[in-house]
Amino acid sequence: MIETNWMFLVLAIALVIAVITDLRTHRIPNWLTFSVLTVALVGQVAEAQWQGLFAGLGGALVGLLCFLPLHIFGAMGAGDVKLMTSVGALLGPQAALIGVLATIVCGGGIALVFIGSRGGLGALWRRYSRMAVMMASRQPVYLAPATGEAAAERFPYALAIACGSFFSIWYLA
Repeated sequence: MIETNWMFLVLAIALVIAVITDLRTHRIPNWLTFSVLTVALVGQVAEAQWQGLFAGLGGALVGLLCFLPLHIFGAMGAGDVKLMTSVGALLGPQAALIGVLATIVCGGGIALVFIGSRGGLGALWRRYSRMAVMMASRQPVYLAPATGEAAAERFPYALAIACGSFFSIWYLA
């Protein structure tokens, strides 16, 4: 968990930069994620020696293991995984897990707003209605979004990571 003001400041600055770059370019730069990871681990060691190192590595592992499968299956970009990994190193394992769960909830809400702003809620509803019928008849249930459909577009997930991370800090305070 973030114990000092400077760690919170690093987190806030990193997430603001990540959100801005993700909104503008749909990318999160490696220099940002690797810098935050390095500062987080060094800071954790400076604050609590070995215990801090294990907390930082544990938080990074939680972020990595929770988001890596989403990247492998194409639901998330690698930059999002690296950002959550570096944020997890700052938060520690418990706060990172809460942050991941809150990020997923926030991401779902942001996705609905994103799809709705592009007029895609009707198509989304039709696809999930077909999936429900397929489930009832025991057929395979995944229906990929059609090309050009709003649900097929990628959206900047750094905002969801920022919301989830700050929620975890608030929740554990």
